[in-house]
Amino acid sequence: MKKRLLLVSLIFLVCCVLFISYSNKNDNVAAYKGSINLKKYDFNKNGVVNLQGQWELYYNSILTPEQLKNKRSNKYLTVPGNLKKWLNGKSNKYMTLHFKIYAQDNVVYGIRIDQMFSASKVWVNGVLQGQVGKVGENFSSEKAIYLPEYYYFTAQNGIIDVVIQTSAYREIFPTIKAIKFGLKDEIMNEYILNSSIDLIVFGGLLIVELMFLLISKKVKSDKSSLYFSILCIFIQFRCLFLNERIVIHLFPNMPFEVLSKTAALTYYLWIPIYALFLREIFHDFPKKIVYVSTIFSAVFAFICIITNNTFYDRLSILGQIISGIIICAILVFLIMCVIKKVKESVISILALSILILGCINDMLVNNGIIYGKYIFQIYMFAFALIETYLLTFKYSNQIIKTEKLKIENKIMYEKSIKDPLTGLYNRNYIEEMLDEVIRNYIDNGIIFTVLMFDIDYFKIINDTYGHLVGDKVLVCISDIIRNDLGIEDCAGRYGGEEFIVILPNTKEEKAIVIAEKIREDVENLFLEENIKVTISGGVYENKGYEKRECVGKADKMLYSAKEKGRNRIEIY
Repeated sequence: MKKRLLLVSLIFLVCCVLFISYSNKNDNVAAYKGSINLKKYDFNKNGVVNLQGQWELYYNSILTPEQLKNKRSNKYLTVPGNLKKWLNGKSNKYMTLHFKIYAQDNVVYGIRIDQMFSASKVWVNGVLQGQVGKVGENFSSEKAIYLPEYYYFTAQNGIIDVVIQTSAYREIFPTIKAIKFGLKDEIMNEYILNSSIDLIVFGGLLIVELMFLLISKKVKSDKSSLYFSILCIFIQFRCLFLNERIVIHLFPNMPFEVLSKTAALTYYLWIPIYALFLREIFHDFPKKIVYVSTIFSAVFAFICIITNNTFYDRLSILGQIISGIIICAILVFLIMCVIKKVKESVISILALSILILGCINDMLVNNGIIYGKYIFQIYMFAFALIETYLLTFKYSNQIIKTEKLKIENKIMYEKSIKDPLTGLYNRNYIEEMLDEVIRNYIDNGIIFTVLMFDIDYFKIINDTYGHLVGDKVLVCISDIIRNDLGIEDCAGRYGGEEFIVILPNTKEEKAIVIAEKIREDVENLFLEENIKVTISGGVYENKGYEKRECVGKADKMLYSAKEKGRNRIEIY
């Protein structure tokens, strides 16, 4: 009765896993010539979508959003797909992908990129969201990291413009999967769900392996418990290094080779350990299978250790064929055991059937034939234990808390370095930036220029029109300063109505042009109260080694401009 209950439970579990693994609850939406309209899509009702279809392809080009503004490609990459097939056998190159999503404003959206080749860099609406690894124009300049990416943003004027730089020099079977797109909470739930599944498997196997290790110490004559514990450890490694890649979240600078070799070694070494495990359970298990699997795994493991992934990945199909032959031999043996009604053979053949399904899935995913997930560890977990998921919530909560704390710390840091009224950097941060550019000047001789501005007659504006209008003036002038500066320039509120600008790698001549542009834009500023606003400014190209001297000379020029009639720029 207990055996039948176990068989029914395992069969039911396999059916559930198959359904979860291969069912697609998300709608597939296809882009046409690099654009897709989701303005009328009800995300609250229908949930996350898979972004597929035609994405603009700029092959052998690494382009920024600025460079793509006036460009239009006549080549498109169909997603999901195999890069080699699409590029007629070529793959190990670099490229830029571009597509637009038309969506509603004032809604926070998110995307999940499961994996974008070897490395990627993502912009949304011209803002750099993040990067995984380092996109390179050749093998040596590329730094590969496999890590799912999560980004959150809003539409601008109804458009979400996505630019992805990517390279694929370490991909032997380069495939691109659909990107998941939806509301922020739904995308965050994807991370929580995927991390939870991996941690549930890891935690359940941890309990099983500890239990069998204790048994193996007490029953030293039977090594099946020891071998099974080793199998669990291999699957635990796959849980941590594949799918959501929890280890890479915790150690983002981990070398790519560590991840790649871990995935390969845990696959090839698993086979002889499994054969040894069966040899302990079935004493008539053929020794030839044990010998062949051991030699095969030792050879492939050695190749994996001493070579890079592009070499041993090319041998993966051969390795999969050999491992498939070994698995078939084991399956034939177990079938004969079932026919002979050998004890435990039915459960063993069912367990092997589960693992075969997982192996087939992982091989198809690895070779780019299907675009699913690596699920071998889930099938192993089904064989090992199915009742331990409640015990692993503490692990999933820890990962979730770490991720949320990281986001909260980032928000708090941004608030700590910005002036709450104007949005410019505060004085403390500006002081740090001054220290940095001065160090750079001393160590590397890289020049910089400092601008100081002060609003003319600001006290009169406050006294006449009130502090609310005064605040509005401060905000408007801050916006002008911010818009007139470059990406590397740094602007801050230095005092009440005093502003400071640091222009790295900028000489006096260019700094004067920038300062005059800011002054003219402020002079032309139109306020509803018909207030005439002007500013005075000082320019100083640094030639010293002291922060106080640098700021003092720029400030001196500012007050010289005040003395000479205001609404002017003075140069030191």
